[in-house]
Amino acid sequence: MNANSYITTDELIYTINHSQEIDRGDEMGPFAVKRGKYVYVYRTWQDARDEEERKPMCMMMIPVDIEDLAELYEREDLDADDLESKGFWPLLELIGRYAHTPIEFRKETEVAQ
Repeated sequence: MNANSYITTDELIYTINHSQEIDRGDEMGPFAVKRGKYVYVYRTWQDARDEEERKPMCMMMIPVDIEDLAELYEREDLDADDLESKGFWPLLELIGRYAHTPIEFRKETEVAQ
């Protein structure tokens, strides 16, 4: 993988939140938020906003130190086959790029919003 295809944590979150390829078409989600050592991906931005009130289930938790997409497939709380069948391929491909980015290149950067 060359340096041009590396993706920082900020870029991962920004792309999940703004990419038309990843959007389900209803302009609601998915939506990503970094909290501690994880990037939480919710089905909608409303779920992320209501986190404190009703503790919604997130679609997945991506460790910021993930080294292989297989780590997500092994988690019991993530059904990657279900995501694939629902058309979330662009999201899984993006996370795969992030997982293969060396950790030292994932440092937070300023992303235009």
